[in-house]
Amino acid sequence: MLDLSLIDKDLEQLAGILNQYNDKQRQTIADALRHEKYLKESIANVSHDLRTPLTVMLGHLQLLKKEDLTDRQAQRIETIFNKAERMKELVQTFYDLSVLDAEQITPRRKDFNLSNLLINLITENAPALEAKNLSPKIDLPDHSVYLYSDYSMVERILQNLLTNAIRYSSGEIRMRLRQKEGNGTIFIIENPIEGEIEINPDRLFERFYTGDKSRHHGGTGVGLSVVKLLTEKLGGNISAEIRSNILTVTLEIQ
Repeated sequence: MLDLSLIDKDLEQLAGILNQYNDKQRQTIADALRHEKYLKESIANVSHDLRTPLTVMLGHLQLLKKEDLTDRQAQRIETIFNKAERMKELVQTFYDLSVLDAEQITPRRKDFNLSNLLINLITENAPALEAKNLSPKIDLPDHSVYLYSDYSMVERILQNLLTNAIRYSSGEIRMRLRQKEGNGTIFIIENPIEGEIEINPDRLFERFYTGDKSRHHGGTGVGLSVVKLLTEKLGGNISAEIRSNILTVTLEIQ
């Protein structure tokens, strides 16, 4: 703001007009930022809410595909199933982009059963697993693993890791969950990589990076960058390595 106390009244009047203009500009910018934040939050919330009905639809379509159908009916069901899968991917991409563009993400921590969350996610992704003839191997402790963290963030992290494994796996997917001594957990997911895909583990969590140069698998390279962002917000660590064509991603979170 301009602060002018001069003998010249015309200059004082001009300073007053400029101050009013600056004040209106600041209010306009503040309103625009609030609207942008609200829009991003709305996109994230709607995208998250759409995932459940889409998962249910895909599950029923998967069951319908196993029914005694005519060739024409089977073809139509397959078309609907593929479009619903694509819609689910787009919804997830919208959510991930809204998270990446958010400047401030504050974790809301609470106690929850991490073992149950992981099992539920695998169940929800059963249609995608069956579509690629994948049967995941899960190694869980004898007791339930609890975590004091942000449920939604951890859910998104695990979902994106599982989606990545399903999309690029050429064989069996293995998952291990362990409780760390003291506090926190370790989650490991590994899968063999298809031959034509070249992945640099050092760049795996970069925004828009994908080892599939042909984009044949439909990946955008956004999901794992969201994993890294959310993991850091929760004070955790994420890393990846490739040995004997096996991609291993290790998540340490607390």
